[in-house]
Amino acid sequence: MTVHTATAAAVDPAVLAVLGEAFASGFFEAPEAPALNRMARGARRHLEGADLAPWDGAPLYPAGPHSVWQQGAAVSFHYSHSLVWDRGALDRLAQAHPEAAATLTAATRFLTDYPMVGTAIPPEFRLGGAGFTHSIPHIGRVCREGLSGYEERLAGHLATALRRGDEPRVRFCQALQDVLAGIATWHRRSCEQLRAASATGAAEGLRQRLLAALDQVPMAPARSFYEAVVATNLIFYLDGCDSLGRVDQDLNEYLEADLAAGRIDLDEAVALVRLLWQNVDANSGWNVALGGSTAAGEPADNVLTRVCLRAARGLRRPNLALRLRRDSAEETWDLALDTIASGCGLPALYNDEAYLAALRQAHLNLRPDDIAHFAFGGCTETMVHGRSNVGSLDAGLNLPYHLSRVLTAQLATAPDFAALMAAYQDEIRTAVARLAAGVCADQESKARCQPQPLRSLWIDDCLDSGTEYNAGGARYNWSVINVGGLANVADSLAAVRTLVYERAEVTGAQLLAALQADFADAEPLRRRLASCPRFGNDDPRADDLAAAVAAGVFTELRRYAPWRGGRFLPACLMFVTYADAGSGVMATPDGRAAGAPIADSAGPVQGRDRSGPTAMLRSVTRIQQDLAPGTLVVNIRFGREAFATPAARGRLKQLIRTYFDLGGMQLQVNVVDQEVLRQALAHPEQYADLVVRIGGYSEYFTRLSPALQRSLLERTEHQA
Repeated sequence: MTVHTATAAAVDPAVLAVLGEAFASGFFEAPEAPALNRMARGARRHLEGADLAPWDGAPLYPAGPHSVWQQGAAVSFHYSHSLVWDRGALDRLAQAHPEAAATLTAATRFLTDYPMVGTAIPPEFRLGGAGFTHSIPHIGRVCREGLSGYEERLAGHLATALRRGDEPRVRFCQALQDVLAGIATWHRRSCEQLRAASATGAAEGLRQRLLAALDQVPMAPARSFYEAVVATNLIFYLDGCDSLGRVDQDLNEYLEADLAAGRIDLDEAVALVRLLWQNVDANSGWNVALGGSTAAGEPADNVLTRVCLRAARGLRRPNLALRLRRDSAEETWDLALDTIASGCGLPALYNDEAYLAALRQAHLNLRPDDIAHFAFGGCTETMVHGRSNVGSLDAGLNLPYHLSRVLTAQLATAPDFAALMAAYQDEIRTAVARLAAGVCADQESKARCQPQPLRSLWIDDCLDSGTEYNAGGARYNWSVINVGGLANVADSLAAVRTLVYERAEVTGAQLLAALQADFADAEPLRRRLASCPRFGNDDPRADDLAAAVAAGVFTELRRYAPWRGGRFLPACLMFVTYADAGSGVMATPDGRAAGAPIADSAGPVQGRDRSGPTAMLRSVTRIQQDLAPGTLVVNIRFGREAFATPAARGRLKQLIRTYFDLGGMQLQVNVVDQEVLRQALAHPEQYADLVVRIGGYSEYFTRLSPALQRSLLERTEHQA
């Protein structure tokens, strides 16, 4: 890399090392080297001296809240954003160490001008993310081959590149060798710390067992279920505590072999997996996909699928995503409902057949033997386990914001509803073009300046192709784009059509004035707007508008291709962002006040579905969901009585199956009583462990903002 090399050359890496800035020290060691080599050297130097987690007597290491990468340094590495830095922390270092002023000033100057992830995306399109990238390491391959197998492959590629004089490939191999050297040092230091730990009795037995496992994994192949879980846990921490993907497919062979040999029983397996899940939870890690289909097209739910479900009861994370088929085992269904009934909002439920069909028709060039390995990163962004680089979320469209722009410019003068709709469609076309250009610019910048050496190591096919992860080295590349506020727009358009153009009860100019005044002195008008058709009640007057708007947005997004390759896949993943998404949007014709939250998912606005769960789900299936395989999150809430008896559970199961038969692709269920939420709002100190399902994952209720807490109270509580 040649950008800013003169400034970088003025940075003394030895000074940064003395100040405890190990990653920055490595990054500035070779100013003329390509960005990948600099990032890899930074990662190596960090791992060589990173703080290690203390051993707390657990059968897994590390355990509990611990970041391998974010350890208080001013310059550090992140699994999505690569190089990140804290200007204030650098300034404080300069004040505390005047002798290092020249180096710190040069480093600050360099980093100020360095292209950071997401900055190329216009602020209006940062709904839920800006260049964010979750990912899933190919942990099953690490368990089967060991990192020693990766070293051998890398050495072979390096020898070939040297023989051919292929300098870029040589540099690539050297960068990944740096990363592996750093991992090996970190692993050795971890083992030394465990050997030095004192333990007695049962704890000593756990320590010896853990040490024996770490003497094998992850450098050599796993030989047992315990070793495979130890390796999975360790890679989870090394990767930065992101997503684990299809754990049940990666590790089931080890579990079944140990069960058959009598080396473990199911209760022990559940306890071990629960420890892994607790580590994911403690570090706010992300997604695990379960079940679904095998590459041969058979049901993939297995013994470990059911162990994983049992182990998750009552936990907040990982964000379990259960892929269900028409022929999934009844035991899997029942265990899923048991876990949901524990109140944790896990697992979210996915229509496997619908996802497979949608991905096939999305023109992603998925190999027949790879498509079954689709999984989810982060909240629920669709990707391929161990084989993909998916922008998730790369950017987002705030549909109410764009509607407000159109209403401001057109509502007072639009001659009819068709003209208003045409203006909104034009606005969306312009917005999507700008969004796509921003994402493409950001992806190009990431490939040039913000490479990912770790993910280039454990995502197929980067290592074997010699192409860095952010430069398109993964086998599959695409971009998931957030689409928020669909229900607000559908309800708003239905209200405008009804009151302005059909009944002529108010003029467009009068309505616009009321919106701009946030309904001041216009409460009767706001109530009339609220009485108009609402999406989520099986009313075609609103549902058809939602379907039309969605189809227009989804189709427009699919007209563009990201810089790195693949397609833009629409999604609706509002997680905790739907409150902030409404903060800059004026009042809308659905009766929503200025600054109020927008819809929390692809379903109806919270509290507006008043005709029962069947009507709500029928409304949602009017949207052509297969055009948005990035995942359209749909929230539904039931009281605990829906799970109380076999008959009630049978009705709930049939409701979900019918929804899937109608084309629904994803459903996540909240099980919490209204009175409990009210008490938690009034006495948060008594409900520290209350878990609720928010837009795309589960979260502790007391961690949510007041606006989000109130929005959960507004959700309709259905009966099955």
